[in-house]
Amino acid sequence: MNKFQPIFLENLRISIPGYSILRVAHHRHTPKSDLVEEHEHSYSQLLLYLRGQGIQTYSGEPIAVRRGALLYFPPGTPHGFIKSMKSPPLSLVINFKENGGKKWQVKNKVLLPVTLSEIESILNQMIQSVDIHQAHSIVASSKILQIFSVLFNVLDEGNITNRTVYPVTEKVRRLLNELPVIPKAPNEIAKVLGEDLSSLNRKVRRESSLNLGILLDEARQKRSYEGLKKENLSIAKIAWDCGFTDPNYFARWFRKKIGQSPRQWREGNS
Repeated sequence: MNKFQPIFLENLRISIPGYSILRVAHHRHTPKSDLVEEHEHSYSQLLLYLRGQGIQTYSGEPIAVRRGALLYFPPGTPHGFIKSMKSPPLSLVINFKENGGKKWQVKNKVLLPVTLSEIESILNQMIQSVDIHQAHSIVASSKILQIFSVLFNVLDEGNITNRTVYPVTEKVRRLLNELPVIPKAPNEIAKVLGEDLSSLNRKVRRESSLNLGILLDEARQKRSYEGLKKENLSIAKIAWDCGFTDPNYFARWFRKKIGQSPRQWREGNS
């Protein structure tokens, strides 16, 4: 988290039929934004929480938010925020204009772990390969539209299963879901499937823009959530089932991904 790089892209004017994206921000909350009184905008807004938790309000109504919470506010909707844990939330905010496109009331969805992994993968690609000071570059615009498309589909369809099916990627996901212990490294996945590691990674990347490492992390997050909800399972056993031989390394990995220790997450979700 200390190496976190924020993204602030403003005055974008990325236009597609029905919509114009104005601003994208991927950042931690500051002490000033940990308590935000209700306010409203002339544009529409998507809010996705990637870390932390709190209470989002709109027109006086409270909504509990945590990792994976996605909210849509149409223009003129009063909304605010109250932080409810010590560490600052990490969020993705997209401001956009609706030019005759589909209009909704306030929407509140929870993203599936696979969708969160997809969003975080695209954000990491932006940080690593895009000059984020060149907000109007074709590469930056394509990544922003990719994220907007994923979030829009979640709001429009209610779940991600209506999007394109990726046969090789889904085959890997099914394998990871069915194995009693998640493999420790991508080469073990390739070995079980009887494929060359480079070839398998290439197929997954070509289909879904993901890779075996991301799919491993996705499966570990899902398995760790399931295990931590079972109070009789020790954290050491959960770590082993997720492919970690060292529970301390599992705890560090979990905190980096989720923003909380496994014990804190268990206490908050029991």
